[in-house]
Amino acid sequence: MKKLLIFAAICGGIAFLLPHRTNAAELLVNGGFETGNFTGWTTTNPTGSWQNWQIVANGYELCPGCGTSPFSPTPASPQQGTRDAVNGVTASANQQYIMYQDVTLPAATTAGLLWKDRFQMNLSDFCSTAAGCGQAFYFVEITNTSNVVLQTLYSVTAPPLTKTNTGWVNHSVNLSAYAGQTIRIRFRDYTTVTFIGPGQAEIDAVSVQSPFVPTASNVSVGGRVLTDSGAGISRVNVTLTDGAGVSRSATTNSFGYYKFDEVETGETYILTVNSKKYLFTGSPRVVNVTDNLTDIDFTASP
Repeated sequence: MKKLLIFAAICGGIAFLLPHRTNAAELLVNGGFETGNFTGWTTTNPTGSWQNWQIVANGYELCPGCGTSPFSPTPASPQQGTRDAVNGVTASANQQYIMYQDVTLPAATTAGLLWKDRFQMNLSDFCSTAAGCGQAFYFVEITNTSNVVLQTLYSVTAPPLTKTNTGWVNHSVNLSAYAGQTIRIRFRDYTTVTFIGPGQAEIDAVSVQSPFVPTASNVSVGGRVLTDSGAGISRVNVTLTDGAGVSRSATTNSFGYYKFDEVETGETYILTVNSKKYLFTGSPRVVNVTDNLTDIDFTASP
């Protein structure tokens, strides 16, 4: 009986800390896509779409066996229920996949947006030059009902000649500044070169709650990858892995800098640098994230 009481007390504490509170009203329709369709949402597919917006189940593959290991994109993996929303990113140049829903926020109270997403893009296996690969972009935005962007909440850029996989990222955004307004929650992505990829934008567990108690703020983790003489190394893959084994990847820019956004605080992560040309001191490295980190550097062994 004593053990049961202790367990109940612990579980009660955990329930109190969860962001989805039972007294909060849900303002968004079909945020988990469990209807099996886009009820509540408006979707637009681009000219020359490779894979239109669709609702898929766990394990569904947009492009089975695409590319060399690590494969990209990987099979769908819904985070809430049995379904999520995906598109293939690849289409005619600069033609956009868009999904949105309009939400009216109550006045004189708080509101917040939560969602989970994963963005993958293979700009490595099927192109050989930066110009031929182009780039891919993914945005989550708040707009008005005329599609004027009021705020960019999150974005991912997939550079040429790289593989991008953010892993599943949890997001929590306070919308109280828009109290009393009708706003549009919009997801969009596109490539700059026609029919390059493949890619996959995957979205699940979208929720707008009021009232809203914000969760702990997410932070960024970054640094620089250097030669033993101190020069930045470009196009090196850096992987961030959480305690559940979920990994995200980033590629260093022309000066050797890398950065992960929307990293949850209070967690321990493993950072690993992968290169065919260099070995790096201190990789893999365990990092405890409590605030923004900008100096997690790696230096190649002489």
